[in-house]
Amino acid sequence: MTDTELSSFRLLASLLLKPPATIEVLPGDASTWISDGAERSLSPFLFIENNLGVPEKELRQSYLFAVRTFAAARKVSELHISESSHPTITPVIQDVINSSAVLVFMNPAHQTALNARKRLIQYKLIDAEQELKFTAALLSSRHCCKHGELWYHRRWLLQRIYPISSSHHGWSTGIAPGSQNFYLASNDLSVEMNIITRACELYPRNYFGWTHRTICIQSALTSAMHPPTSDVFSEILSKEVISVTQWIESHISDYSAVHHLKSLAHFVEDSETSSLLDDLQRLLPKIGHAVTLVRAFPEHETLWMYLRVFWVEGHITAAFIASFVLPLQGTGTVDEGNESRERPCGARHARRFLEWRSHNLK
Repeated sequence: MTDTELSSFRLLASLLLKPPATIEVLPGDASTWISDGAERSLSPFLFIENNLGVPEKELRQSYLFAVRTFAAARKVSELHISESSHPTITPVIQDVINSSAVLVFMNPAHQTALNARKRLIQYKLIDAEQELKFTAALLSSRHCCKHGELWYHRRWLLQRIYPISSSHHGWSTGIAPGSQNFYLASNDLSVEMNIITRACELYPRNYFGWTHRTICIQSALTSAMHPPTSDVFSEILSKEVISVTQWIESHISDYSAVHHLKSLAHFVEDSETSSLLDDLQRLLPKIGHAVTLVRAFPEHETLWMYLRVFWVEGHITAAFIASFVLPLQGTGTVDEGNESRERPCGARHARRFLEWRSHNLK
């Protein structure tokens, strides 16, 4: 390994751990992005207004160096930590911190590197809040935001930074069944929502991002109930329902968003705070919204799933079945000689919906 490659590795690690506001992997090498007359103090990386760009070729070279550094340093650091009652940051531990940062950036599913960072956090050799900022930077990259391991690592950090006190565990069980052992105040929830929204824009139908959102909303609702206050509870839910409903309108193929909205609906239904139940149910989208979207985009299966979530038999839905679904399901195939071909429309979705409805009516 040359001195240039070593210095590039160390520079990348230091830039990652600042941490930047956003990170992105750039195709090609540094020559593609850095002109001859440009400032080269941070070459081969681009760092502009706290936004980091890492050319893919240089990232791979740093990753190979990080693999060897991490393997060697981790064993020595474990020995140092086990033998000391108050471990401090030594050059070897710093190597673990730097190399694991590069490993996680290149491979966000690298559990060994993530676990090594968790262990260092437990011994206060990495600051948990700084690590939270580091994961936020990683999740700003399309390369990283699709990995569930990184979202889990972030929730582990939230549990350490914002734990639920023992006196509130009773509320946690009754108000937000299945929620994590952390609570989020309004400002902290806004930070998580911004991170998730960006991640879901970068990587469409981001299941792990939406799962994180569901858990964060549950945790925020838990913290809002100390003691139960319907205003705070309803405010959080109403903002979230409006936000997700608008998201579905502009992301009509995002089935993970629909699943999140369904989770909110189940959360309302399962709430043990019966005095709030009627108010909360009024916050949920009405069936007319789903009907309108299906009429506009019948070829999108996600919207038919959305329709099922809030389906209620009545005059509106009966008229929708008669005027739209039944005619649509009969237009699915056309004869072409001796062959039958299905048209690229929502006929198949309409037939499946009618089968689902028929089964539910039994």
